[in-house]
Amino acid sequence: MNIDFTNKKTIALLSAVGVLAIATIAAVVVLLTLPGKAIQVEDFSGKTVEEIKQWATEKKLADSQLVIDYEFSDTVDKDKLISQSIASEQKLNKDSVLTVVFSKGPDPDVEVTLPDFKDMTEEEIEKFVETNKLLDVTYEYAVDEKIEKGKFIKVNVTDTVVKRSTMLIFTISQGEDGTGEQIIVPDFSDYTKAKITNWAKANKVTINWKEEASDKIAKDKVISQDPKAGETIKTGDKITVTLSLGKTVTMKSLAKMSKDEAKKWLNDNGLVGEFSEAYSGSIEYGYVISNTPEKGDVKQGSTVKVKVSLGKIKLESFIGKKKEDAENFKKKVNNSEANLTFTYSEVESTEAVGTIVSQGYDSGTYLSPGTTVNFQISKGKSVTVENKAGSSEDDFKKYISSLGLNLGTRSTVYSDKAAGLIVENETGSKAAGSSVWYKVSLGLYNPAASDFNNKTVADARKIIENANNSGAGWSFVEQGSDYNETVASGITYDCSASSSEKKVSCFVSKGPTPKPVNVGSFEGKSFNEFNSFITNNGLKLGTKTEEYSDTYAAGTIISNDTGEFTKGTAVNYTISLGSSKIQIVDLTTKVVANDPEGTKNNIMNYLTGQGFPAGNINITIETSDVTRGELIDYPGAGFIDKNDKITIVISSGPSD
Repeated sequence: MNIDFTNKKTIALLSAVGVLAIATIAAVVVLLTLPGKAIQVEDFSGKTVEEIKQWATEKKLADSQLVIDYEFSDTVDKDKLISQSIASEQKLNKDSVLTVVFSKGPDPDVEVTLPDFKDMTEEEIEKFVETNKLLDVTYEYAVDEKIEKGKFIKVNVTDTVVKRSTMLIFTISQGEDGTGEQIIVPDFSDYTKAKITNWAKANKVTINWKEEASDKIAKDKVISQDPKAGETIKTGDKITVTLSLGKTVTMKSLAKMSKDEAKKWLNDNGLVGEFSEAYSGSIEYGYVISNTPEKGDVKQGSTVKVKVSLGKIKLESFIGKKKEDAENFKKKVNNSEANLTFTYSEVESTEAVGTIVSQGYDSGTYLSPGTTVNFQISKGKSVTVENKAGSSEDDFKKYISSLGLNLGTRSTVYSDKAAGLIVENETGSKAAGSSVWYKVSLGLYNPAASDFNNKTVADARKIIENANNSGAGWSFVEQGSDYNETVASGITYDCSASSSEKKVSCFVSKGPTPKPVNVGSFEGKSFNEFNSFITNNGLKLGTKTEEYSDTYAAGTIISNDTGEFTKGTAVNYTISLGSSKIQIVDLTTKVVANDPEGTKNNIMNYLTGQGFPAGNINITIETSDVTRGELIDYPGAGFIDKNDKITIVISSGPSD
């Protein structure tokens, strides 16, 4: 078909078509460039992190639109969803951010107080473990003849307070006969850790858990078991089960990443971020300062501690405020590692006392952590206080008031100044409104001697001590002690006071003169009877002499001092050691044949055992034709005196 482009109608028609085409294209472009259709959010309950990430990829969400956070929970299992910021059925547009929070499980650092497990059953222990969310518990089983089957034997810790993450190994009794029946080990490949634990408890088997990283075996799945499936074990045996930690992640430094970038990197690598904030002089606000760990391989699901910068510290103005205002600010920012140090000095100022009048950096200055800021605090306008010793107290009070100061501590002292005059006062430069201490004279201390009569020595000394606390400078002296028929023992009398010597002297009574004690003879009586008499009558035991006596039994008084004795004096006495004679048997019965030393030891032990002094026994061994070990010379059987020295000769046999 030929078109005549010179025909006006044709040109008009083509122009109209062109305009229509252009409009159509523009409309398509507009439609293509309009914001995308809002996305309907699903209910993510029961979904894993990976499943939610896959959903976000399919819906073409921007990286910044999905935030995955983690927090500890005692009610939601680990890796399970706690909440989502946009509820299901609601719309997510291009400016929205969807935050999903997953559980990190129970906080492992929470402390738990352990009870006394003694007498608890395995079931009771399991209930305690479950209630308190203990995270690393193993049960072992052992034969025990004394502890009932199923009862607690021991636990591997001695602390009464532990963290949830503390490894606890409970040993449970299998009773007297714990051999049990044979058990065929199942294949744990598809078992969860909880299912393996339940199987082990049911069969009274101890599980020894191990963990290894694996790129092939999913996290928390069994890598291996020993013994293997199908093998036979018995109750109380151990099985080693190795669980997969899943894939490992090579950690890197996140420093200088933004917080969102760090979150994304951790989420993409299956790690959990634990974020905190701190001030920094080199890293700008919102960017990562450091992370722990910073390198090395870590298992997926591990927690990485990330410190995010708050930037430098913006200093507030404290001019006209108090020191406590500055300290509260410092405490608040130092909780986030500002490490600021504030110093304070006092200066004279017309501002109210205690008001901050200057600070080392201007308000709004951004400080690096560790900076020291100096503040000056008003101590008011100072005045000079003069020495007013000798002035009356009224005149001193008026003087202090005229200076704009306050009366401080008032004390009184004895002095040579008249009573009521100022003895001493604080002097020098003082800040306006501060206090001034002063001392007022009580005059000279001039006690009356009669004030000290009929007092205990302690009370009399106390009077002087109290006066000396106020500067009296006196002393108390005990003039002497004697019996006094009218003054009780320990009480002062005939006191005198000397102003020139600044001394009070008193006699101290020993009480009425005691009546003498008449001591008679205690010959033939027991020592206990004699001692009771001496003690009960205020006397003392004097010199003791001991003698042997055939007349008086041991412990009996032979003689004692007699007559009248003043209380407190000593009475000498002689006491019987009993008879000096002892009866011995025929010493030949103590002979050890052919053993001179044996005979010697036998005789010595016998005689000393009978009470004969070892120092009075002389035993020698001599050469003789008498049979070896036999006695040559010895005292015969009968009575011998302990005071006598006896000689015994033992034969060593004839010489060679």
